[in-house]
Amino acid sequence: MTRNSHIFETKIPNGPLGDPVVYCLSQKTGEALLLDLGDLSNLSNKEILKVRHVAVSHTHLDHFIGFDRLLRVNVPHFKPFELCGPPGLIKNVQGKMNAYCWNLLEPGQIRIRVREITRDGSITTALLSNDKSFEPEIEPHQEPVFSPDDPPPPAKPAVCAMILDDGTRVESIVLDHGTPVCAYMLQSPSRYYVRDGALDDLGLDAGSWIRELQMAMAAKDSGKLFEIGGKTWRAGDLAARLLNRVQSRSLAYLTDFIFNADNLARLEGAFKGIEKIVCETNYRTTERERATQKKHLTTKQAALIAAVLSARELETFHISNLYTDRIDLAQEEAQEFFEKFRQLDTRDLQDEVAAELADQH
Repeated sequence: MTRNSHIFETKIPNGPLGDPVVYCLSQKTGEALLLDLGDLSNLSNKEILKVRHVAVSHTHLDHFIGFDRLLRVNVPHFKPFELCGPPGLIKNVQGKMNAYCWNLLEPGQIRIRVREITRDGSITTALLSNDKSFEPEIEPHQEPVFSPDDPPPPAKPAVCAMILDDGTRVESIVLDHGTPVCAYMLQSPSRYYVRDGALDDLGLDAGSWIRELQMAMAAKDSGKLFEIGGKTWRAGDLAARLLNRVQSRSLAYLTDFIFNADNLARLEGAFKGIEKIVCETNYRTTERERATQKKHLTTKQAALIAAVLSARELETFHISNLYTDRIDLAQEEAQEFFEKFRQLDTRDLQDEVAAELADQH
């Protein structure tokens, strides 16, 4: 099913039981982002060719097996792409590249930029290319520049791992799954659009000045002067009569981590106020002990996390094959818990979290 997240058109091509992959298509640029890199057989080559960025949670087989398909589709087209993920990802990608013979490539045919995110929020970036036989070329990390009109950048340990061509920030924290796992938040920039009929009402013609006005408002430069149609306008006055502002939107991707106090604290510190969460619900709540052993979440735990983060919407996926014949029950259970918990006041919700944490031991 394809859903409109207001940032991207999103779909989970393998359904709630299959390998974790969320395909996110930018409505502005037409380029795509993958959240995780499981089996890609349910995506067409055309869809895969739109992928320029991949955010990998970790490299367990079901989260990384799709790398080879992504690579194979892109190689003939000389298209570079970027990945981010937990420590070890550079070595993982290099190992994949070294598994094949590349004697017929042309110069610059394969260029893959990989960013590793550590638990303390530092980033290591490396370029792997066929020109250098896929030996990692470590690049200096550059802090991204944010528009003053956008939400503030994340405080460490959350970091901005990538900025997409449409301005969307991919922010990340590292959680515990017995191995480091990256959780992600997509944060779109605020945008300004021309209201229908506003140009005609003001007797103005469209031109490059509209983009300049949008940029001035994004930079909070409301005093900038514009000479348009023989008249001088202040940016703030002109924008008030011409532009509508669309607020930033947000989407979180959470999978493969244990329900414990440290993970909860890191999530709340980084992703509080998220609009929508796509979250694993590997087990039903009656299988809490198994979930703890496997370092996964239950339906109840996923719902608690969504409520603690004040999410408006919870979409569940990565459900255990134990529930192949009763998948609706697992999904409904998560939504019932979510609706219950989001109605609680802060103290009662904290009590529910404390009780669930106590039951983990």
